[in-house]
Amino acid sequence: MSEARTHASWQSAAEELDTLLALDSWRADDRSEHYDASALVEDLRTLPQLAKEGRLSELVERLNESLHRNLNDVLAPSLHRTAHGGTKHLIGRWLDAAEAAIDAVATTDDPRWPLARKLGAVRAAARNLGRSALLLSGGATLGFYHLGVARALWSVDLIPTVIVGSSMGAMVAAGICGRTPSELDELLQPEVPDIERAGLRWRPVTAAWRARSLMSPDHLLATIRQNCGEYTFAEAHARSGRVLNISLMPTRRRQKPRILSHLTAPDVWVPRAALASSAVPGLFPPVALTQLGLDRSERPYVNGEKWIDGSFGADLPTGRVSRLHNVNHFIVSQTQPHILPLMAARGSGLTRLVSDVVAGSARAQGLTALALARRLAGRSSLATGIELVHALVQQDYRGDIDIYPDFDVRAYTKLIKNPSERDLAWFVREGQKATWPRVAMIRESTRVTRCLARHEANLTAALDSAGAG
Repeated sequence: MSEARTHASWQSAAEELDTLLALDSWRADDRSEHYDASALVEDLRTLPQLAKEGRLSELVERLNESLHRNLNDVLAPSLHRTAHGGTKHLIGRWLDAAEAAIDAVATTDDPRWPLARKLGAVRAAARNLGRSALLLSGGATLGFYHLGVARALWSVDLIPTVIVGSSMGAMVAAGICGRTPSELDELLQPEVPDIERAGLRWRPVTAAWRARSLMSPDHLLATIRQNCGEYTFAEAHARSGRVLNISLMPTRRRQKPRILSHLTAPDVWVPRAALASSAVPGLFPPVALTQLGLDRSERPYVNGEKWIDGSFGADLPTGRVSRLHNVNHFIVSQTQPHILPLMAARGSGLTRLVSDVVAGSARAQGLTALALARRLAGRSSLATGIELVHALVQQDYRGDIDIYPDFDVRAYTKLIKNPSERDLAWFVREGQKATWPRVAMIRESTRVTRCLARHEANLTAALDSAGAG
């Protein structure tokens, strides 16, 4: 498994290991404390029968009941931590039946179920179930791991439509969401993506003193433009069909983090938003956002406001993304340098429990100390720094499915450096290796919502075509 170069070879080795450890018998055993096996088996009998007999109204009702009753149970994380190659075979069969039932609702020729009614049923189910998003954290140069995560998910056609990025994650998200499908294939097909890597340039000492920042934002902006294109949020969405979200933080005190997307800031220029989300205080100056007019000229967005690294306010802005895009399932690629050691130390079973208790206790004590420091600082020069640290500590850095590379102290020596081609290849490979063990869970967790999205698109196109005709 550790020597695999592709997900297919990793999966084959994982299944062989399951056989050697007798875990394939666990997968074949329908019994589990996490779900009602008899209810799943009943669905396997009832759903195909209703579809075969064309009883679509009863099928829709039964399908909705089953999805709400069983979906959270069969996707319990503990069901995906036992075997290496996947979870219970019963879960796969049940998801097959659910997908086949949705296919029947969307495609059965029945005059009582015209296109508009089918589309309404599919949309209602999609709205009730919600959907998944991929969240790419900050992490400076460690954020190049995200390219490996993206490549691994792309190779199995599992990159979610909704992608959220903070700091370095914002640059990777912008690079994905600004590309057409063929352009994304061109980016992620090679083992080492062909991108501009030299985004960091240190200022001379005197210039850094005058600018109150150590690095040149102009050089980083030029790199972002080359890697991500010249699009607004609305243009990126139109080109790729993906929903780009960038998290950033206003510089004024007591202001909440913002999420920019094609819904909230359609005309904002993506390269400046990605630059602002990467503006770590001290390394880069705060950034004024711009939006593009019809003539492509830049004009200010929110006059007088400047923005900094989104990781300080919302590295993983799950609440805001939920409200904007009906997302309730989060796949997190985590590369924050202060979080990776904690993630790696969690382990499983009792180790996970102890690690979570210790981490929770340390976090609570840290927040208490920072709250006291905030009161003592008042409006002094220390207040802004304390606010930023408090914002970092109080965040939750985990999602429903967490992807994170093995902790390797060598990576920290590259934290604020432009990666060499060899470094980039290493980051991408490690990102893929961290993703492959999660692929089965991601595929199964998103199967129903992906099926609904596919039929919604097809039915919408068919209805539009019928209307035009």
